[in-house]
Amino acid sequence: MVALFVAIMFVGLVLTDLAVQKWQAWRVAHPARARSRAEAPAAGLDAWCHVPEGVHLANQHVWVKPDPRGGLEIGADALIARAVGAVRRVILPEVGNQVTAGQPLFRLEHNGRTITIPSSLTGKVVAVNQRLADQPELLSSDPYGNGWVCHLTPTSLEGAAPSVRFGEQATMWLKNEFARFQEFVFGQVSPDLALGLTSQDGGIPALGCLAELDAKAWRAFEADFLQRP
Repeated sequence: MVALFVAIMFVGLVLTDLAVQKWQAWRVAHPARARSRAEAPAAGLDAWCHVPEGVHLANQHVWVKPDPRGGLEIGADALIARAVGAVRRVILPEVGNQVTAGQPLFRLEHNGRTITIPSSLTGKVVAVNQRLADQPELLSSDPYGNGWVCHLTPTSLEGAAPSVRFGEQATMWLKNEFARFQEFVFGQVSPDLALGLTSQDGGIPALGCLAELDAKAWRAFEADFLQRP
C-alpha cells in the first residue's frame, strides 16, 4: 500500500507539472510560437537536446515518465545516448531489485569501457526491457521510445522532486549540459584531435564521440555528469 501510495503521488506530481506547462504555453500562444521558430536551433543540436512531451529529466541523465500500465518508465536521456553511440551491451537491473536514489541502476558497455547510470528514485524494479539484451543499439537510436530500460515503482519521493525537470525547464537544462559536454570533449584532447570528434554542423560533437576517448575520460564523464545528487 505504501508503494502504491507513493507511486500515485509521484504520477500526480508529474501530471500536475505537465498541466502547468500546457497552461503556460497556452497563455503565451502565438508570440511564443513565432519566437521559437525564429530561434530554432540547428538540427544537430536538436538531436542532443530533444525532450519529448511528458518526459522528465533528472540530474543523473535518466528520464522518467508515467507508464499507463502502472509505475514509471525509465531510460537514458539523449545526451547519454548520443555521447556513447551504438552501445555494445546494456547491463539491466534485476526484476524485483530494490534501488535507492543515487545507487547504480544499469550499466552501458562499449568496446571494453563501462559507465554506470545511477537511479534518480528509490523504488522497486518491476520490469526490464529485454529487447536491449539482443538490440542494445536501441538505447542510442530511440532513447525515449524502444530504448527504455526499466519500469520502477517508487517507494519514496525523498530528494526526487528538486532534481526532476519537465518541459522547457528540462530542455534548457539539457542544453546547458550539452554545452558542458562540448567543453568536456574538447578538454580531453588536443585541438587537432578534437576535429575528428565533431560533426560538420558547427563543431557539435559527433554521435558516439565518447567511444573515441580513453578509459580515463569515461571515468571523468561519469563523475562530472552522472554522479550528482
